[in-house]
Amino acid sequence: MNTAEAFLADIQKSINHGIKVSNSIPRKGMNVYLDKSTMVMQTFNDPSAFAKVKKVTARAGQSSCLRNVLDAGGRLQ
Repeated sequence: MNTAEAFLADIQKSINHGIKVSNSIPRKGMNVYLDKSTMVMQTFNDPSAFAKVKKVTARAGQSSCLRNVLDAGGRLQ
C-alpha cells in the first residue's frame, strides 16, 4: 500500500467513524402540517432543540400554538 492508498483508506475510515457517531445520537421528530392535509415529519438531532419546539408549540387550555409562530428571522421566540 503506497502513501496515496493509505491516505484514502484513512479518509474512508474517518468518514465511517463520523457516520457511526452520527447514527448513535437518538433522533426525535414531530408532525408538522403545512395545511389541512399536507403533513411532513420534522426531525431533530439535538434533544434541546426538540424540547424547545415542544415547549413553544404546546397547547395550554384555550391558548393556541398558532400564536407561537416563527418570527421574521426564522428563530423560535
